[in-house]
Amino acid sequence: MRFSSFVSAALAVAAFVSLSTDASAQRRRGDAPSVVAFNFQRVVNESVAGRDMAAKLQQIQTQVNTEAQALGPEQQSLQQEQQRLTRLRGNRTEEQVRNDAALAPQFQQFVQRARQLEVRAATLRGDYECSQGIALRDFQAMVTPVAQSVMTTRGATAIVDAASTFYVAPENDITTAVIQQLDQNPATRVANVARHPVAECLPQQPAAAAQPQQ
Repeated sequence: MRFSSFVSAALAVAAFVSLSTDASAQRRRGDAPSVVAFNFQRVVNESVAGRDMAAKLQQIQTQVNTEAQALGPEQQSLQQEQQRLTRLRGNRTEEQVRNDAALAPQFQQFVQRARQLEVRAATLRGDYECSQGIALRDFQAMVTPVAQSVMTTRGATAIVDAASTFYVAPENDITTAVIQQLDQNPATRVANVARHPVAECLPQQPAAAAQPQQ
């Protein structure tokens, strides 16, 4: 499963800059800043937790696809209704249809049904995208402290995105070390993935202002 759209957004955060005040690290790196590189996409693809996340998201996608297929009969019914209404309309203009007491309600009902189907299909797509986004956010939150720990151990003060860096010396790439630490810890071998409704990922509406008391 590809996570490119979400990984691209996550990399902006994953390529964090973190300063270390550890005295021993200061001695190891001297006066010059030390930078290590980290490839978040590799961690998603290669770590045990990343593969676990992919498998669980695949299950959610399969569930969503099954529910989307259940909308098929309504879609077919709407197509047939559209053909029937097209024949009834004939050469009438939109204004003539609106003024036709027998025909107008049928067109209005068709439009309402079509909009409801569109909303249901969009909601299913949104559920999966929201679930994927939250899963990747939680995965990143699990990976970040491990990457920071490896960075500090190396005596570095910053982490850059290895995927967007022209060249990284192998000894300065901490991706493999991060994957190894994740895989060795039972607590970071399992991804937190669940189905979330699209509403959880929509911007929250501001609460209405309190009405002044009379």
